[in-house]
Amino acid sequence: MIPNKWDNITVGTYSKLYPTFDTKDLEGVELVDNKINQLSIIKGISLDEAQNCNMKEVDRLSELLNAPLPTKIVKRFKLNGVNYRFNMDANQLNGGGYIGVMDSIKDDPIKNMHVTLFNLATPQKFSVKGWKDYEFKEHEVQERMDEFKQLPMCIAYPIALFFLTLLKNLIGDSGDFSSALMKRMSKILDETKADLIDGGGQ
Repeated sequence: MIPNKWDNITVGTYSKLYPTFDTKDLEGVELVDNKINQLSIIKGISLDEAQNCNMKEVDRLSELLNAPLPTKIVKRFKLNGVNYRFNMDANQLNGGGYIGVMDSIKDDPIKNMHVTLFNLATPQKFSVKGWKDYEFKEHEVQERMDEFKQLPMCIAYPIALFFLTLLKNLIGDSGDFSSALMKRMSKILDETKADLIDGGGQ
């Protein structure tokens, strides 16, 4: 089944979909092939299987891709049993986190979105004194980072938009940023900053 909202699309799926969004130079058969590719990615099926999808599924896919990406920032959330909070202040990042974010943005901001988000998030445990930050053991880090590919876009996109645009404003335009991504994200920056919510660890 094709989802009709971004809540059901993960970071991993979005990173595969993103290259298919640029259709300005496509026409005719190429547009059809691109749509088949999108169906294959969304449904997790082969290209041959995607060719057999009906028009209802194609229409549902178009409905999803034409829907605006979510903009409400969830500051605290749970992923695979771990509670996290997002660091809304870049100055709070430690050296390792900062380097991790900058490297992921420089190499490929979309493909490495899960790396960026992992480095912006801090695991937490609830105690009698409230939420308390902690750090993963070294051998856990890669596995926990990869889990961020499963993060829904309704949580991932707003924080990526907020942070990357903030960072761009702080250091200016440079070759380290994908100009196409930044142009797309900047369109809804004001709405994002004005629309903060707290997920309460859910």
